[in-house]
Amino acid sequence: MNSKRAIFLDRDGTLTRDLGFVHRAEDLRLLDNAVAGLRRMSAAGFRLFITTNQSGIARGYFSEADMHAFNAALQQQLRAEGVEIEAIYFCPFHPEGRVAAYRRDSPLRKPRPGMILQAAAEHRLDLNASFAIGDKKSDILAGQAAGCSTILIRTGAAGAGENELQANADFVAPDLLAAAEWIDGEGSMP
Repeated sequence: MNSKRAIFLDRDGTLTRDLGFVHRAEDLRLLDNAVAGLRRMSAAGFRLFITTNQSGIARGYFSEADMHAFNAALQQQLRAEGVEIEAIYFCPFHPEGRVAAYRRDSPLRKPRPGMILQAAAEHRLDLNASFAIGDKKSDILAGQAAGCSTILIRTGAAGAGENELQANADFVAPDLLAAAEWIDGEGSMP
């Protein structure tokens, strides 16, 4: 696909149930309407990418290998449903991590836009014609900083928490299917 339009999706709480530092494939649960929403976005010509903070690695809760195995299971399950995630970008770093190799600040960590900017550069994406979707304010702020339109979905954290952050999404949707419908309608970009 040579479309330059993309959807940058948070993982936990947006695509999958956020059980708190989930990392085992057997705990993978897709959220209701996630597949239907992703199919609709893909059918509309958007390329799908995941951008996910994974501070559980820095905190010592699980390894990068555990995360990669979970992500592979997620991609396989979505592929079986006819949805292709083109790439997954992750940030394993956290300034207060217990694992020294991952204990640092990073431009990849949302609310910074590093993962989205990296994906855009590697895949030649038009960020002004793209969307960032997530369940947290940090997802919205990362998308805005990258120049994307943003959608907060009311799954997972539903915008709660992260009290130090202020963010107003372009649209608030109950789930990914409603987000896809909005993108198809008045939210679609030329």
